[in-house]
Amino acid sequence: MKENKINTKKSIFAFCDLCGNNKSVYFRKHSGQNLCSHCFINSVESIINKTISKYDMLSPEDKIIVALSGGKDSTALLYNLIKIQKNTFNSKSLIAISIDEGIDKYSSERMRIAQKFCKKYEVSHKIYSFKKKIGKTLDEIIEIKKEDFDFRFPCNYCAIIRRRLLNDIAKDLGGTILALGHNLTDFSETFLMNILYKRFNLIAQNSISKANKSINEFYLRKINPLMKLPENEVVLYVNLNNFEYYEMKCPYRKEYPILRKRVLDFITDLKISSPEIEFNLFNGFLELSEILTNKYKKSISNNCLICGYPTSNNKICSYCELIDDIS
Repeated sequence: MKENKINTKKSIFAFCDLCGNNKSVYFRKHSGQNLCSHCFINSVESIINKTISKYDMLSPEDKIIVALSGGKDSTALLYNLIKIQKNTFNSKSLIAISIDEGIDKYSSERMRIAQKFCKKYEVSHKIYSFKKKIGKTLDEIIEIKKEDFDFRFPCNYCAIIRRRLLNDIAKDLGGTILALGHNLTDFSETFLMNILYKRFNLIAQNSISKANKSINEFYLRKINPLMKLPENEVVLYVNLNNFEYYEMKCPYRKEYPILRKRVLDFITDLKISSPEIEFNLFNGFLELSEILTNKYKKSISNNCLICGYPTSNNKICSYCELIDDIS
């Protein structure tokens, strides 16, 4: 079992504030609670269930496709959806899909762990690769693009391709819902990044609001059941459950000084004195997205001349531009 990353400063001699019987393993700073392992696990699962219920994320008729990377977040997500599915009358079987980007000494190990987890819990699991879908691995794409004057960090290229593949594959599998493992920290980072770069149209693309709940001909509805859980709590949850998951960050994230990493460091520093900062950012995201949605939903969007998907570009979407550039 991996070493649990816990806050021991206030919890080491304390008992659980919920059950009162067991020693605390975690002090939840933003609520002031000491929690034992049993109550902490129950609390995390309760938060996930309440989030799904509050935002009307699922119905018994849904065919759920789960994006499984082999990391902590998607592992916690899949496990909880398995539990929910087993307790839902006449629910349809889950399908987990994994995307192998083709990153040397990184992607293959993640795929192994994801496959092992699905086999243990008897979940249908399908692996798709950049290589088979678009003809190039991410490593090969970076080799092609890194000398270009307009070279962007690898994370940009990876995100463009992954988003499209996940959406298209989930649709092809007959899914009505694509479940993603983005946690509260991810939402906080993304919101702050979009504010810094004045990407208000991206803030308006809020899949949480009921206004954007329906499935159109291009995009499957996406849900994020972990969106009210800070990253550190997801880490502790999977460790207390003894789940095997891939811990290492993508090597490209280490090699290139991406903005997301710097924004995360900034938020982490703020949390020392303001433990509720991620929740404040998330609530700000919800409020602002409602306002901006009313503005941007009236704007005319273009459709890509190649794939037909909506795009903010004039003629060709970013995905088709990239595929054409590396062909």
